Amino acid sequence: MGNHQSGEQHRRGEQRGSGKGSDAPPYSPGVRAGTGEGGGAFTFDKLRPHPKLHGQQSEDEPVTLRSAKGGKENEDPIPQRPQPMVIQGNRKMLPFVIKWSGGGGNVAIAGTFNQWQTIPMVKSEKDFVAIVDLPEGVHEYKFLVDGEWKVVQGEAEVSNAMGTKNNVISITDTDFEEFENALLRDPNDKSEEGDKAKEKKDKGDDDFQDEYSQDIPEYQQSEKMRGPPVLPPHLLQVILNKDTPISCEPTLLPEPNHVMLNHMYALSIRDGMMVLSTSHRYRKKCVTTLIYRPIE
Repeated sequence: MGNHQSGEQHRRGEQRGSGKGSDAPPYSPGVRAGTGEGGGAFTFDKLRPHPKLHGQQSEDEPVTLRSAKGGKENEDPIPQRPQPMVIQGNRKMLPFVIKWSGGGGNVAIAGTFNQWQTIPMVKSEKDFVAIVDLPEGVHEYKFLVDGEWKVVQGEAEVSNAMGTKNNVISITDTDFEEFENALLRDPNDKSEEGDKAKEKKDKGDDDFQDEYSQDIPEYQQSEKMRGPPVLPPHLLQVILNKDTPISCEPTLLPEPNHVMLNHMYALSIRDGMMVLSTSHRYRKKCVTTLIYRPIE
């Protein structure tokens, strides 16, 4: 057995050594015999040079063309890419306060601004109040008082296709400017500097000269910057001031807006008692905590 194995190994060694001699390079599966070219099971490509990185032109910067012969820049830049149009969901909305003084126990409001979906109104002493966000345009609305549709007498009215009347309100672009100026106005500033700042804002860049000159401008004192509003309008909708519907439990409150969270609210001191409240969100639930403290 041992001689047979040694003889077989010897014959295999002769077959491996047969060919062009012992100096031939070893067999490679990726190289054809005698040619040095690939074509086997494995292919070893040469290293390719890495592509050069080119700077990407910004959309806001104009693109200039260079001449192929002289290499000079063309004076006419390529126009910028047109900006996308503003979608309807990004329209400016103006918070508008609607009041109903005709009495009733359960009052809601509906209009063209929300496809006539009823919005419950909050009772404030003898009136019912609701704050709705209205875009620019003409809007019709109506009140649902104890299951009966009514309009406010004395306000602007318009007849609809069914022959009934609806109240109408018009929101213009100037209303947004007045609302922004009201938010920027500091109620503690009773001087005329606030009006001067507004006039300067309206003028814009008209006061700047187009050319350089040797004239020294007049000295002007620094104007007082208008401070932030005392209270943002969204924080006026306190959920503790809203009436709880009869069908709900008294411990359940309406879902607060996200801007109302993590704020401290204080009630006017009555009978020597201070009441504080705050709302926090825990995953999908909101919890409002009331703190009572006696004051001597």
